[in-house]
Amino acid sequence: MVVERSGGEVGLAGLVDLFLAEGLSRDQVDAVLDAQVAGQPTLRDRLTSNMTNALMRGLGMPGRQSPEDVQRVRESMKAGSGAGTWTKGETPPGWSH
Repeated sequence: MVVERSGGEVGLAGLVDLFLAEGLSRDQVDAVLDAQVAGQPTLRDRLTSNMTNALMRGLGMPGRQSPEDVQRVRESMKAGSGAGTWTKGETPPGWSH
């Protein structure tokens, strides 16, 4: 297995490169990144959290985005619900014309 051969020495971003190097198609890599096990955040949620926190720290802010936070945002967006979510043609929450 790709993950076992890495011996835990690769980060999540490097894991994507390993999958591609093993010959997985983009669709297969996406399936791995988006697989959700027992309701836990996906690998893509974890990657997004890591990248967001690195960017925030680079801008001098504390990085506090957890994989669970990313999962909640992703699920809210998919459901079309959640704070700050509106659909085309609606007035965004808090906006007045």
